[in-house]
Amino acid sequence: MKLAVALVAGLLFVGSASAQDAVAVVPACPIPEAPAVERPTKPERPAIPSCVNEARGTHTCNNRVLNAFEAANREYQQAFTVYVAQVNSYLQKLQTFTRGVIAYSECEQAVVAPTSLING
Repeated sequence: MKLAVALVAGLLFVGSASAQDAVAVVPACPIPEAPAVERPTKPERPAIPSCVNEARGTHTCNNRVLNAFEAANREYQQAFTVYVAQVNSYLQKLQTFTRGVIAYSECEQAVVAPTSLING
């Protein structure tokens, strides 16, 4: 209540030092900024060659096909590692934003009601 009275009194004396002091009483709560939306694309796993029998665990593939499949799998694993790093980075940005929102909310609550309210 005293804060509201001080602000009203400050507004009546616009331009005076007391008006500037009254406005300075209200601390500014830092407003968090949401991170830019990121939607990393999950890489696609390479298709298993038709010469592989997964049920029996056998294959009739020649070395060229097997080498190509292994190279594709290595590329997939590297791309997947990059994808996981991108997702984790974005999640960390979101968690930082969430903590900022909580801090902002607590700051605003402290400004609006600096002491705890008594419930009847």
